[in-house]
Amino acid sequence: MLALWQVYYSLRDKALNNGCGYHLAAFLLRRGKLIRAGVNSKKTHPRFYRDYPDGTSGGHMHAEMDVLRFAQPGDEIEVVRYQKCSHNLTMAKPCHHCMKHIVDAGIKRVRYTNWDGDWEELDV
Repeated sequence: MLALWQVYYSLRDKALNNGCGYHLAAFLLRRGKLIRAGVNSKKTHPRFYRDYPDGTSGGHMHAEMDVLRFAQPGDEIEVVRYQKCSHNLTMAKPCHHCMKHIVDAGIKRVRYTNWDGDWEELDV
C-alpha cells in the first residue's frame, strides 16, 4: 500500500489538471487508513446540488464531496490545495457548504492546509 504522502503527490497532478480553477485534493481516512481520495471536478452528484440566492441551482463536485460519498460516521478528512505555479500547499479549509455535509456525514475530524501550507485541524 502507498504511504499517504505518496498518495498526496500522485493526486497533485490530477488536482492541478482538473480543468477547474481550484486545485484541491481530499482524503478520507478510517482508523488511520486511506479509504478514498478525490479532487475537485466539473461533474456533480445529485446529493450535493444546492440552490443559489438568485434562484438558480447546480453545483460541481468539491474534493470533500467526492470522498464524502464513501464516508462513515467517525471517519476523518484531510484536504490540501496546490498552488498552480509553485505546487506548494495553500489554504484548503472546507467551505461552509462542504462543512454542512461533513457534519451530516458524522466526520469527527477535518485537517486542512492553511495559507502557509501548514496543517490545521478542526474537531467536528
